[in-house]
Amino acid sequence: MRRKGITLVELLVVIAIVALSAGGIFFAYRSLVRETIRQSLFAKNEQDVEVLLTSLRKDLQGIGFGVPVDRLNVDTPACGGLTAFAGSNSVVGIAFNCPSGGDELYFLNLATRSFRNSGCWWVRDGSGNIATQGRRWTLEGCPSSPPTGENLLCLDMASKAVANCNSPNTLIFTMGNRTSISDFAVRYYLSSTNLPKECAPGTFNLLKQVSGDAVGQPIASCIAVFRVRYYDGQSYTTNIDDIDNLRAIRLCLLMQVGGRMDTPMDPPNGFEQCGDITINPEWRWYRWKLVEEDIPLRNIRK
Repeated sequence: MRRKGITLVELLVVIAIVALSAGGIFFAYRSLVRETIRQSLFAKNEQDVEVLLTSLRKDLQGIGFGVPVDRLNVDTPACGGLTAFAGSNSVVGIAFNCPSGGDELYFLNLATRSFRNSGCWWVRDGSGNIATQGRRWTLEGCPSSPPTGENLLCLDMASKAVANCNSPNTLIFTMGNRTSISDFAVRYYLSSTNLPKECAPGTFNLLKQVSGDAVGQPIASCIAVFRVRYYDGQSYTTNIDDIDNLRAIRLCLLMQVGGRMDTPMDPPNGFEQCGDITINPEWRWYRWKLVEEDIPLRNIRK
């Protein structure tokens, strides 16, 4: 006798096969989505790294911009000592191995504040004529003459001493509504406060604090290491006796790129010139970007 239909066992087998197939498709889809998101996050963070480095290069290359000769000295600041540094006669200093984590970099740069004409400067030649130099921090062109209504700092072209702004052979810098060069003192440092949950354990936020600000503003997150060294043209050092020997700042960063991974990989364990890195075991589950480069200093010659 011919059997019609299907048995309960056959139905259960078909259901099981469909369920397994659906489960496999679901897990494959989920893995694909996760990998796509992860790769997108990596790409985004790689772009963030370049944005951060561009900002750091701009700030550090401008060390000494608009600074009179009597402040072209190297300081040995204390950790967390922005107020003291701002009141010193120094243009740059590094505090090493601070309790907040890593090193702290201090410097003066008249272009570090983002007011309208920040980064602009002018030259009054021997005949009293004014020529515009530089560009605004927004990369726009500067006014053809020093703006009225803004405070100016003028330096003798030869000696770099403070001079009368109407004198010939004078460099003219704008300070916006600020009245003192100490208002342009900067501190870069690490802090674990308000660290995003995506960051690996043992990482920090990199903050920039300008003199007069109560706290620093976050520049980047998930920073594992931030170190700075002096370069005198021959070696990298933690001490410079004469600023005339200072050629560049060595910037060393270990930065997390993207979120936690499914597969561990060994992170970098040292810099070429900034020493070894103590690895947190949890860092193996994250991707890292090692940054080590020299930032030339061209505005600190006496």
